[in-house]
Formats: sequence, structure tokens, C-alpha cells
Amino acid sequence: MDRAKELSILKTLLQYDEAGTTALADAPWENEVTAYTCPERHRREEELLIRGRPVVMGLSCDWPANGAYRTDDFAGVPILIVRGRDGQLRAFLNVCRHRGAKVVDGCGEARSFRCPYHAWVYGDDGALRAVPDADSFPGVMDQRPGLTPLPLAEKHGMVWVLPTPAADGSADLDIDPWLCGLEEDLKFWKLDTYHFHARHVQYEEMNYKLLVDTFLEGYHFGFLHAETLRNVLKPNINHFETFGPHSRTTYPRAKLDRLRTKPEDEWNLMWNSTIVTQMLANTVFSPQGDHMEIYRMFPVDGRPDRAVMETSLYIPKTAETEDEKRHWDANLALAIKVITTEDFPAGRTMQMGASSGAQSHVIYGRNEPAMIHYHQSIRRELGLPIDDKAAKAAAK
Repeated sequence: MDRAKELSILKTLLQYDEAGTTALADAPWENEVTAYTCPERHRREEELLIRGRPVVMGLSCDWPANGAYRTDDFAGVPILIVRGRDGQLRAFLNVCRHRGAKVVDGCGEARSFRCPYHAWVYGDDGALRAVPDADSFPGVMDQRPGLTPLPLAEKHGMVWVLPTPAADGSADLDIDPWLCGLEEDLKFWKLDTYHFHARHVQYEEMNYKLLVDTFLEGYHFGFLHAETLRNVLKPNINHFETFGPHSRTTYPRAKLDRLRTKPEDEWNLMWNSTIVTQMLANTVFSPQGDHMEIYRMFPVDGRPDRAVMETSLYIPKTAETEDEKRHWDANLALAIKVITTEDFPAGRTMQMGASSGAQSHVIYGRNEPAMIHYHQSIRRELGLPIDDKAAKAAAK
């Protein structure tokens, strides 16, 4: 994205608002309710979309110093990410090469990691450094020289990991082919300038895609969020653009109208809209006027009706005073409150509805193009046909 694109999006939103319309898909589209309930399909999604594709792990600032580490189990395998003393960020399966116990939990800073079970020690480069009573394990340090590496990419201030080891043991991940042109947006947001502030984890009794769906349409803003977002976002208006399987949906803020009386050189996209970028199958990142939010959604326990959402808040500079901390804490609390007390209760009823037998399909309207794109992209990734029944009916 460049300045011309920024202005183009704002102009389009103003036109939509004046005309009482929005970005529209070519036709409504029906999606099988089994997308949210089928155990076999869910298993394939975990295999192909979660563990077979790069997963956003966070921003570079989550590992701000050499020795900074963080563990993550959401992808269904234990992962350890650590910035080595050489400044390079590396990812490993967080699995001791002795008996398979986790080497470390949580996050922090360390130069080495000592497995709590039998005290095998690994360096911040993953190399096996010490084995107690090593004489009882002749040749083992040669056969199993360290933690199993995972392919990792750190670029544009964002970090991705492929949760499955490469066949050749490579630790390098070329992320560009996966971005499909989205890298220009990533550069535009200057993600490498942010600082991590806080993180929230929410477990839910619904399919992980329902959590993603929450962010992909503004049709519900005027109804479900009639009180909380009335003076924040204009309902049922959005600018929409795709990047391969990814998309960017831009919702106008209520204050967008003020741009009509301001010169274009004073227009700012972040301050007059909420941008939702859906990346791959389970990540949403949302640039706000003065901060960045990243939402990661994952299946839980192999069940199609269980999920978890991790919300991370990133800010322009580290909060130093109590007032600054309270300000950013309140920002995170507000985002979590709207989602978890309004969106997610509705989502739980959708999960129940999908399992009820009331209907075989749900339908997404023309005014929900991001929903259509997201679910059609997933079907393509799974090798499933895109049913054009609704499109043909709408064209008659």
C-alpha cells in the first residue's frame, strides 16, 4: 500500500457512505454447515491449514533482545522461538531429544534451556550442550545434536513459523510466495517499529473459523453492536481487496465524514477507519490509529467445536508511566469486551445452530465479500469444489 492507495480507499468509503452501499460480491454464496461441524474436515484443516502452512507467531518485538524466548502450543505441537546471541531468531520443536518432555515453558530471557525431566541442556541455538551421566548415552550427542528446527521467517517486522519440520531439516522459510502481494501492506504499517504491550487468551466453544468470521463483515455492526459501536464504526460499509487467500477489509469510522471538509494531505487511513487483514486461515491483524492488534485463532483438542483466540496489543513506544499503562490496558480491555461479550456469545449459538439439523447451508450475502472469499479460499486449499449454485441463481 502506498499513499495513493490510502487515499483511494478513503475516497471509496466516502462514496459508499454517500450512496448508501458497500463493496459487494458478485452473488450470495452458500457454505455447508459441515464446515463448522465435520470432524474429518476439521482434521484435514488442522493438517493442511494450521500445521501445513506458515503460522503468524507475532511481531519481531516479541523477541526484543538476544536470549528472548517464547513458547507456543496453539498449533498443536510445542514450539520454542528464541533470539540467539547472534541476533538470529530461530524456532524449534520444544521437545527434549531424550524422552520428549518440554524443554521450557512460558517466555523470558535465557542463554540455555535445561529440560526439567533429566536436565539435558540446550543452547539458544538449539544445540545439545550437556547430558548428565553422558557415559550412559554413548554416541547420542552425535546422533541427536540438538532440538528439531522448524522453518522460520522474520520479515517486515512479522514472524512466521511452519509448525512441521522441513524434510531437509532447513530452518529457513521463504515467506514471500505465501504473501501473494500482501508484503506491500506489511511494509506500509512499519510493524518493526512497534513494542509489545499485553496479551489475552480466550477459549471458546465454537469452531475456530467462527472466531475469524467475527472480523470479516460489518453487516452486524448496527445490530449486535448497536450500543457499543454506534459512535465508533459505520455499519454495513466496507472497502474490500484480496491478496491470494488473504484479504483486507476496511471499515469506516463514524468520524469519516469530517474528511469531506479537510484537504487530502490531512487524510489518514488509520485514524479514520478500522482495517482488518485476514492472513492465511487463522490470523487477523488490525492497524488502529495509535496501535496494532493481532488476533490468532486455533482449534483446540482436535474438536471442531472448540477454539482459542490469542489477542496481542502492540504500541508505538513502551509504556513507561502508570497512566500510559492504564491507557493501553483500557484499549485492550475494550476490544476484548466487545468481542467476548457480544460477538462470541452469538458465535456459540451459531455453533449450536450448525449442529441442530435446521439447515444444510448458511448463506453469506453480497455485502459480506470477505466471508465469501475466506471460506472459498479454505475450500480451495482443501481441494473441495466451489459450489456456484447460489451464483447461478442470483444471475437469473
